[in-house]
Amino acid sequence: MDGIVVINKPPHVTSHQVVREVRYLFPGVKAGHSGTLDPMATGILPVCIGKATRIAEYVMDLPKTYRAGIAFGEITDTEDSTGKILEKTPVPLYKRARLEEILSYFIGEIEQIPPAYSAVKYKGKPLYYWARLGKEAPRSVRKAYIYELKLLEYNPEHKPHLLIEVKCSKGTYIRTLAFDIGRAAGCGGHLHTLARTAVGPMNLDNAMNLERIKELAAAGSYEQIVSPMDIALKQYPCLTLGREQIKFLKDGRPVNLSGEEIANELSPEKPVRIYDQDYYFRALALPVISGAEVRLKTLKFLSD
Repeated sequence: MDGIVVINKPPHVTSHQVVREVRYLFPGVKAGHSGTLDPMATGILPVCIGKATRIAEYVMDLPKTYRAGIAFGEITDTEDSTGKILEKTPVPLYKRARLEEILSYFIGEIEQIPPAYSAVKYKGKPLYYWARLGKEAPRSVRKAYIYELKLLEYNPEHKPHLLIEVKCSKGTYIRTLAFDIGRAAGCGGHLHTLARTAVGPMNLDNAMNLERIKELAAAGSYEQIVSPMDIALKQYPCLTLGREQIKFLKDGRPVNLSGEEIANELSPEKPVRIYDQDYYFRALALPVISGAEVRLKTLKFLSD
């Protein structure tokens, strides 16, 4: 069984616990998630199974979309609602236009300092290990990219005060974004709620909760659980090749193609999805382009 199980993760469950559940339901099949969600968070958690584990790195690279609730006036040690309150500040009444202006500062490339309670390593241990010992480990600035940032709701009288939608690059800390927005607003803040609504083209419309997955697995309806692995690769161009050309890729030999139309559709920085003539997904290849000549080199061969 090869493909991606698109799970709507419930709150108060770790990503690793979800993967263990999938492994139990698919005995003997490799499984691994493609980007963790904090236990407090809900939403899209893609779990790659079987040969799809070979493309996990590409799934991790996909942009993510979140709905985040921000509580103003309280700074916590974890930067979210699970932490200890370190500081309280009165929350002024904001004009919506001012809040939208503040959010606009964070669109584009940003710099973030990872939370003290995060999985970033220092001396081989995650930062949360040192934080729980009461020690402050050094944290390096990291870059992230915010593609879109929208104000959905402003609730001046109750938490969360802001509900925002964020589309961002991998490696973005939404907790830190909430903290930085609170600081920019002048009253401090923390992440109150978080739901991941999409990972690339995978969204809540094609996700299932664990209870439904268990029901289908018990009935043996695995085909209703597992999405094709190329669902996560639609951002890459595709080519259909013949049997002999696909065998070349399987053997690690390059495939040479020619034609301006093909060359113009491809980019040397982007992999290409390779399908056979029955439109069965077979491989990812990297194109080397010289004028109208294209040489395809195997990146991942995914089916026999």
